[in-house]
Amino acid sequence: MTKAVLIFTFSPVQSFIAEARRSEDLFNGSAILSRLAQAAGKAIQTAGELIYPAQLQENDTPNVLVARVSQEQAPEIAQKARQALLKEWQEIAEKARAEAYLEEDDLWKRIWKRQVVEAPPWQIFWAVAPETENYAQAYEAARDMLERAKRSRLFDQSEEEGEKDSLSGARTALRTQKYATARKYWEAMSRKPHILSSQVRPEGRELLDSIALVKRFWEVGDREFPSTSTVAAWDFYLEAQKKAQDELSRYRQALEKLPLYRARKQDAVFPYDGDLFFEETLTRQRMKDSYNVEKVDEAALQQVRGTLKSLIQKTRKSPSPYYMLIQFDGDGVGAKIDHLLENKEKAEANHRCFSENIARFSNQVRKVVKPEAGGFLIYNGGDDVLFLASREKGLELARKLAEEYQNTVGKDLGILATASAGVVIAHHLTPLARALSLLHEAEKSAKLGKKDDLGNKGMVCVTLAKRGGEALSALSPWEHVAQVAEWVQAFQNDEVAAVFPYLLARETAMLQDLKQEVKTSILQYLFNRHTGEKVSKDRKDALLGTLTEWHKAIKEKTGVSAMGEIARWLIIARFLASGGAE
Repeated sequence: MTKAVLIFTFSPVQSFIAEARRSEDLFNGSAILSRLAQAAGKAIQTAGELIYPAQLQENDTPNVLVARVSQEQAPEIAQKARQALLKEWQEIAEKARAEAYLEEDDLWKRIWKRQVVEAPPWQIFWAVAPETENYAQAYEAARDMLERAKRSRLFDQSEEEGEKDSLSGARTALRTQKYATARKYWEAMSRKPHILSSQVRPEGRELLDSIALVKRFWEVGDREFPSTSTVAAWDFYLEAQKKAQDELSRYRQALEKLPLYRARKQDAVFPYDGDLFFEETLTRQRMKDSYNVEKVDEAALQQVRGTLKSLIQKTRKSPSPYYMLIQFDGDGVGAKIDHLLENKEKAEANHRCFSENIARFSNQVRKVVKPEAGGFLIYNGGDDVLFLASREKGLELARKLAEEYQNTVGKDLGILATASAGVVIAHHLTPLARALSLLHEAEKSAKLGKKDDLGNKGMVCVTLAKRGGEALSALSPWEHVAQVAEWVQAFQNDEVAAVFPYLLARETAMLQDLKQEVKTSILQYLFNRHTGEKVSKDRKDALLGTLTEWHKAIKEKTGVSAMGEIARWLIIARFLASGGAE
């Protein structure tokens, strides 16, 4: 019996996750991908041996599977994996359909059948190559065939007519013949007593197709994923539990007098959404828009607002309107596998070790990105991680992941393995689609620039997307990101004037063609001029030293205008120091 290497994968991944209005859409979309991959992996394991991933983990399985199988059985194994994936998809979809419990008729069912059964969103690819010489040769041949198959993309087009859904803008929105338009249908569905306004926007402002319905109503076990508002207010919430428990309890009691749904029923302390920590939510218009509550007594709202103000005063901290969205990705994974396969005798052992190291890192991710640390994990697919984090904790969590990745993935293989990341600091009311678009651009920026022979970069790009104005991005090697916290502290303590980074940015833009020595002199001049008189010389030297080293590292790793990057990093640090205040 001839051994062979089978590579199985499916798509889309990024677009499926990115079609989201709520953070829970992101989480459910990611969990669905993992469940589908896990179903395919289990089917492969019945007659083959998985090499990557090293272990199938619920909600953490990547969409690429590599296995050693019998060449004779390979087509049958691949077909079983395909069937298992599609069966899992059907079960997930039907469960969501039952949970939604919407009005259906023949038209509705035809749309559903076309989008879910006849033309599901999944494109499934597989390739197999025999081990005629060795494992490395078989893997490389299978990978090359798979890439050719993916480029061909031979799949049937489906007809999508009529009003399109709100998330993709490409598929027909669900509706019945009873309603003249999809908008009228979803306006009626949003008024159903069991449909929360967080699930379907009222007044026909959101149209769902079958795929969006699955992500919106499928429940991942008993886990509740927080909204962007909850994540933004998380630092305040944790502080309130420490310093103002009685006031927090009184605020909860005040909210219970209003007809509001409990978005976080599993939280025994405060089961409501974090947007209720923001005073601007406590208006009659927002009660209607966000909670579908038509009539609220203004006097009752005023009393609730007063209770919230007391909570904020007692906590001595205001809730931040900003949170972080972070996409973390291993650098040059393909290049590293190619390098490990060069030793033909140890090719399979090296690939297994690499897979096991990725699995170890994946296990560590959940220990780093957790609510008590300010992080909320969305997707954990080996070297690919997506999560939300609070404004105060996000950068440090990302830096810890980068450190953990470097310490784990190349271990026992004699190689350096780094990861890069895109980070977006976004307002909790900014449309999630915009934040995700900016995140994609930030991750792409982090991947640009110089790299070594194994594709290592080790960079992070942070984009500050204030609610008004253009987004601002800054690029840096990981080892200097820890200095952001030091500069945040310097601005908070008024050691450095708030205007300093903006003046530095202006001067850098005006004098970009000057020699580096001149730019350094300008930096030192501006820094000394805008440093507080009470700041010691040692402290000044330390702060200025961080800028000098930081500038040098950025210049060496990117080749871009490093002074401009420094100015933008300081603007971000100054923004973080302000608590996210506009």
